[in-house]
Amino acid sequence: MVDYLIVPEALDKAACDALCAEIRGAAGRDAGLLGRSDQKPAWPRVRRSRRAEVSAATEARVSGLLAEQKAALERHFGVVLGAFEKPQFLHYQEGDFFVPHQDGNTPLIHDESRFRKISAVIFLNSQSDDPLPDNYAGGSLVLHGPYSGPDLRIAMQALPGSLIAFRSETTHEVTPVTRGERFSIVSWYRGTSS
Repeated sequence: MVDYLIVPEALDKAACDALCAEIRGAAGRDAGLLGRSDQKPAWPRVRRSRRAEVSAATEARVSGLLAEQKAALERHFGVVLGAFEKPQFLHYQEGDFFVPHQDGNTPLIHDESRFRKISAVIFLNSQSDDPLPDNYAGGSLVLHGPYSGPDLRIAMQALPGSLIAFRSETTHEVTPVTRGERFSIVSWYRGTSS
């Protein structure tokens, strides 16, 4: 079983459209790993996407939304959460991806990500095979079941404005985008002692 929570309509359509436009037009850099784009040449085989630098007002609005969701996440996952990391505003174009990985909270990780307890993804536009201007194809967020269990893969439905939260030790991936542009926001809630 994969433990996750879907919060539908965490953002409305107007907010999603505005965020997509801002991310598309914003300066940015390669997303890299752990927010660092200086890990070449290894990271392009692991992840390819762009991290946009949005306005301080936009970052503050999204941070407010993440703070509002904290209590619901604590109830669902049965954990006490501390602060969340600065949200990342991501822009995936055709061919962009992120291989199966874990965000943290595992004994094999000895960097800052070890303090992450819950990962959160906010979808900003729709995933669909229909070739509409605001949709994208491919680019699925896929959660993997535990290695000791069955070969379980769950593709999350990308509904604009929905927030998907899961334990940071859950293996997951973003499959390659095959058409259009994928816009999302990610952040990580930490434990109380970090």
